[in-house]
Amino acid sequence: MAYLGVKYWARLYCPEVILGVYSPDEVEQREEREINPAPVQRMSVQEITSEVSTRTSAQESAANVDAVADDLRERIDTASSVDQAKAIRADIESQKALLGTALFTELKNKAVKRYYQVDAQNKVEAVINSIPNPGEPEAAEMFAKAESTLGAAKRHLGDELHDKYRITLDDMKPEYIG
Repeated sequence: MAYLGVKYWARLYCPEVILGVYSPDEVEQREEREINPAPVQRMSVQEITSEVSTRTSAQESAANVDAVADDLRERIDTASSVDQAKAIRADIESQKALLGTALFTELKNKAVKRYYQVDAQNKVEAVINSIPNPGEPEAAEMFAKAESTLGAAKRHLGDELHDKYRITLDDMKPEYIG
């Protein structure tokens, strides 16, 4: 027992001592390699013609995939509510097998991005619309909340929408911050 423990320890922590000499129980068993593989089966004329029809159907399905992807891209770009973005995402999930990995990932990411953009846009518009008239109680606090909401939503809105809302708030600022 002690011999085996010393042997395993020596092989693990100082293998250079054995200089590549192994006992029969330590050597891996080798599998025989097949030198002469079995001959390949020949194809019949029927198999060749079916292969050609498979190729044409694959080309037709590729055109179908492109049409579906273009339709989904257009729907993503025109989504104007959170519910529409969710529905598009569900459609993309249902057509995952047809789209393939690359198109599925691209469309899913676009749909998620559009969802967050529409959600952030709705939140910012709601906060801006909830700001009371200047001079009313809590008007300055609500304006500050609108500015902080816009700052938090900047990464989802994109530069163009963020600048649009920033200009709106900058125009309103002198009335609320005095």
